Amino acid sequence: MQLSQIATRLIPKKIKQKDLIIAILVLIIIALLFFGWHYLKTKRNPLDLDVSLPGAKYSYLFSIYDSQRFKRPLSVAVSSWGEIVAADSVNHRIVVFDRNGTFVRALGGPGSGEGQFNYPTGVAVSGRKIYVADFYNQRVQVIDFEGKQLGVIPSPRERQQTGAVVMPVAVTVDSRGNVYVSDVSRQRILVFDDSGKFVREFGKAGSGPGELSYVNGISVDDDADGRIYLSNSNNGRIDIYTMEGEFIKTLVGSNILTNPKGIAFDAENNRIYAADTFAHKVYGILEDGKVFEEIGNRGIAGGSFNFPTGVAVGSDGRLYVADRENNRIEVYERN
Repeated sequence: MQLSQIATRLIPKKIKQKDLIIAILVLIIIALLFFGWHYLKTKRNPLDLDVSLPGAKYSYLFSIYDSQRFKRPLSVAVSSWGEIVAADSVNHRIVVFDRNGTFVRALGGPGSGEGQFNYPTGVAVSGRKIYVADFYNQRVQVIDFEGKQLGVIPSPRERQQTGAVVMPVAVTVDSRGNVYVSDVSRQRILVFDDSGKFVREFGKAGSGPGELSYVNGISVDDDADGRIYLSNSNNGRIDIYTMEGEFIKTLVGSNILTNPKGIAFDAENNRIYAADTFAHKVYGILEDGKVFEEIGNRGIAGGSFNFPTGVAVGSDGRLYVADRENNRIEVYERN
């Protein structure tokens, strides 16, 4: 039997118009259900996903060097008006630049008094407040942009609940003013409200699901259901928790990452950017854990890294990276 004869037998001679209309309606309903489900889950049009990726990738813009010379900057943050704030760890100070990378001022200096620091490791900005993980002083200091101390977290009163020893490495603040602190003395995350009152803690030491080993980066998406992203450094992964501190899943594991540290959530595009210190790269990661972008490589030229540790995304979409061993902040812009 010839192929044409087989085809003639298998394919109906006439498709009923009623059946065709029903099939089209079913496909339309399925498509609408998919669009609705995807939008409710991601708040994005699914047709925009692949189209938007090329335009969201970054290219090197410029490097920031401090006139008084950085010594191993570990963290970077950006104010809502574009000023760049860096934790200059070895110099025990915070350095502020304008959005063009011009030096504005240095805050603090070595010591344990108000507005002084002993190896600041993390920095976050919320409004006119700067939050500094003041590691060896065992506190998070809250200062203004002139360096005046506004508060200390945890306060002496709150230490009755958190314990006397707190070794903060990373700090971030959500849109409601809640403060999240990585305490590596007990491998846990401490949460405080906008007044500095202790709210909760979560996490414990270990390498299993939901367990922590030196969280060097925290980022929060507090829209909708809310998520807390932790850079679980020594476990080589990025983990996701609920706003109540319950483990959800690992977003990216040690099959891709080696030693992730700084982490930033890009709320506009629902993406995570993570500095992988030992790989000398910054990875762009989608909500499903797919790495869609690799930024940089090891080197000293502009756009290269030498043990990057901190990451921030500004409201202008720029990406800022604390390039530790190159003693600078690297700035990238979207293509």
